[in-house]
Amino acid sequence: MKALISLTVVGMFAISLAHAENFTQENTDKAKAIVAAAVEAHGGDAMLEGLHTLKIAHETVNYSVDQSRGTEPPWDKSSASGVDAIDLDNSIFVTRAVNNGGGFVGETGTIINTEESHQLNYRSGTVARIAEPDYATASGPFVRVTPALLLRTLNERIANAHFLGETKINDNEYDVIGFSMTVGPAISLYFDKETRRLHRSERVFPGFGLVEYEFKDYEDIAGIPFNRNFVLLLNGDVNLERAIVSVDVNEPLDDLLLVDADLEAIPELQPDPMSRQEIADGVWLIGGSGTYAMFVDMGDYIFAAGGTAGSADRIDSLREVVGGKPIKYSMMTHHHFDHVAAVTDYESEGATIIASGAHEKIVRRAAGNGEALALKTVADRMTLESGDRRVDIIDIGPTAHTEHLLVAYLPDEGIMFEADHFSLPRVGPIPPAVPSTQTFAEALGRQDLKVMKIVSAHSPRVATMEDLKMALEAEVFQASR
Repeated sequence: MKALISLTVVGMFAISLAHAENFTQENTDKAKAIVAAAVEAHGGDAMLEGLHTLKIAHETVNYSVDQSRGTEPPWDKSSASGVDAIDLDNSIFVTRAVNNGGGFVGETGTIINTEESHQLNYRSGTVARIAEPDYATASGPFVRVTPALLLRTLNERIANAHFLGETKINDNEYDVIGFSMTVGPAISLYFDKETRRLHRSERVFPGFGLVEYEFKDYEDIAGIPFNRNFVLLLNGDVNLERAIVSVDVNEPLDDLLLVDADLEAIPELQPDPMSRQEIADGVWLIGGSGTYAMFVDMGDYIFAAGGTAGSADRIDSLREVVGGKPIKYSMMTHHHFDHVAAVTDYESEGATIIASGAHEKIVRRAAGNGEALALKTVADRMTLESGDRRVDIIDIGPTAHTEHLLVAYLPDEGIMFEADHFSLPRVGPIPPAVPSTQTFAEALGRQDLKVMKIVSAHSPRVATMEDLKMALEAEVFQASR
């Protein structure tokens, strides 16, 4: 009987394995057939492989979903225009952009070209060499919004592709193929069953949700179909509408690779690894990759300020200097989704979240268990005192960036933690103030605070009030390009 049972199990396993092999083979064959038809509908193998350089100029309207001054629709709008260009043979990518909205204005550029890679800032008049350029990461967003480049990439990574199924949306029937690019979450591509062209794609970002892309109004240019309009949706809300102004195929990119001679060279941009610096006795700024949090030793417990992603790693770094001392409070500066990403990390620490009363709904929504979340709301200000240490939590809004903004102020040390209002590049001169910086400075004036050090949620650089004054007085650079 025992031998019979063993043979039965082996037989069942063999049948199951054969079925799995057949299913996998059928899935792979179907994916290849759909991709082959889609490639043909987008110009064919020869045309896509013959795509050496591509330059696209565009104009964009951005609807600031969960990133507006207020917490509910209608969302604030911002505008941008720019050029993206790629040299597929030489792994070169260039982007230039002018934007205005959300309390920010900017004119920037990035050149990814091996040793001649640079970051350009035309408002501050600076150029920084990029120490470790990453072509795949830099060009990925452009590839994902350009069907011809997506099809070429998909065809190159066909072994990575899977047939996900069929679906019908707004009376249109689609075959859905999933695959992973070299960087970022997997992407699902929706090919119209009739035209075989790419009309939709989507990705899921942990902590942010569903990002959908819609490609509209195809036009053949140099034998390849290009969409003239593009829409991006975030969790079902329109987040971005882009109109394609011009498309240049296989034209030289030499003019875009030039660095204006009038730009001031500043130290090269190095990777931003996790770091911990003690900016005062028992006060640490911890972070990396452009996001930071401040931790304050209150004696019996820790107070944390800043809610950007990556807080779990920052807490681990904090433990190296404070041991198991509990994090009792964590302050969320404002309601934007990238600044409440850490709610779950602090929730798991058993901390009480401090937030503006106007942001309670969004903070609870960001939590693992919003109803049970320990939360203290601030209407104007609140003070935490323990032993010899005091922290004032102050709503200094409204600003050009958000209606309500909580800052953490240590009056005895003269330290203030803020987010999104004072741009502090890691190296080089302080750039000219943007509207969010100007309204931040005005708010500090109204509060009559004796600030000596300003630390930010997006930089390891510790600034002074003199730095803020320099930003307010700096003139915008006028390049001769």
